[in-house]
Amino acid sequence: MASKENNNVHPEHEHISSYKEHFGTWVGLILLTLMTVFVSAFGADLSTLTVVTALTIATIKALAVALYFMHLKYEPKVYRAWIIVVMALFLFFLTMVILDFTTR
Repeated sequence: MASKENNNVHPEHEHISSYKEHFGTWVGLILLTLMTVFVSAFGADLSTLTVVTALTIATIKALAVALYFMHLKYEPKVYRAWIIVVMALFLFFLTMVILDFTTR
């Protein structure tokens, strides 16, 4: 019979998120979604700025989901480093697309 200790993958890294933390994250995501709708509905005159703003809000929402709902906030720091690398690459490619868009 297997011992109870062997069933835990990371017993030293156990973390239980509170309902308050999940609810706060959910409210933040709802507010960011409303901001995205507001920018897309009323910011149509500034098409480039509207796209950048919407993508920035979407990036913040994705980061919140990854950190809180996927529990990356409580994982080893190497995962945070990878998130920073991915975000830097995203910003680089976003900048390249914006430069291409504005020069046409």
